[in-house]
Amino acid sequence: MKPLIRPLLFTVLGLASLACAAADPYPNKPIRIVVPFAPGGSGDFIVRTMSDRFAAAIKQSVVVENRGGGNTVTGTEYVARSAPDGYTLLFASTALSTNPSLVPNLSYRTPEDFAPVAQVISYPFVLAARNNLEVNNIPELIAYAKKNPGAITASTSGDGSGAHLATALLKEAAGIDLLTIPYKGAGPAMTDVAAGHVDMTFTGMSQVKPFSDSKKVKILATSGINRMSSAPDVKTIAEQGLPGFNAVVWWGMLAPAGTPKEIVDKINQALKVSLADPEVEKRMAIIDGEVRVSTPQEFEKLIRDEVVRWKRLIKPSGVAAR
Repeated sequence: MKPLIRPLLFTVLGLASLACAAADPYPNKPIRIVVPFAPGGSGDFIVRTMSDRFAAAIKQSVVVENRGGGNTVTGTEYVARSAPDGYTLLFASTALSTNPSLVPNLSYRTPEDFAPVAQVISYPFVLAARNNLEVNNIPELIAYAKKNPGAITASTSGDGSGAHLATALLKEAAGIDLLTIPYKGAGPAMTDVAAGHVDMTFTGMSQVKPFSDSKKVKILATSGINRMSSAPDVKTIAEQGLPGFNAVVWWGMLAPAGTPKEIVDKINQALKVSLADPEVEKRMAIIDGEVRVSTPQEFEKLIRDEVVRWKRLIKPSGVAAR
């Protein structure tokens, strides 16, 4: 009987261990947050700014992992295919809602393959122009572009980027023709505007400020509904004759589809606690972001609305991911 008793004993002990593990409250092991971009970008900055406070709030260690590539598809697909247990999360940007239109044969569905947790921050672009461009605001830009169709050049941080989409949205809303020039990143796109090689670009305030301070570029507008806290005197595009214009970058947390609601809610609450921390708020102000932790339902609606919005804009504009 002894040869039979030992395997049976191990089986019973194994089942008992599994039962105990299943009974352990979430989270009982480290949580991994996947950022689908290379290190050093805005998403990386946001996650690493809040990760320590988030870990303290959820009472578990947190690992931030960069999985860039494929216009964010590499990291996003990885999370979509991960176990729906709350231990692998995605920190996604606006690209999540534009990729269904930009990437042929996308390997995951948006948002069906995800459990949205919360939108956490959004921030607008600055529309900056070379200092000697003959326009100083949006009405003058529209008038000049209509008088000289295709004459104004606009650099972007790449085909399909947020800056490219903001430019496409401006072209549609104003009914003007702009020549879009894609660059490999926001830095060179901004540098060529400052050098006078390109007329204008949409980019972040942190990219614009050094050139604005040195009078190499001028700021025409910001792209959100509300004015930037760091530039309260700069009017939005919506205020300058294009009501409702809104082109912002948003970031939010998602889990794989099928993640239990109680786990999603627990992560959401931990995000609220971590982003309300005064030190985190102070650091977030660097990127002119509007911090607001939404509900999972609000975030899912935002994603669905954005997918529809960009599909309508991208197809006629011929925008394609690189």
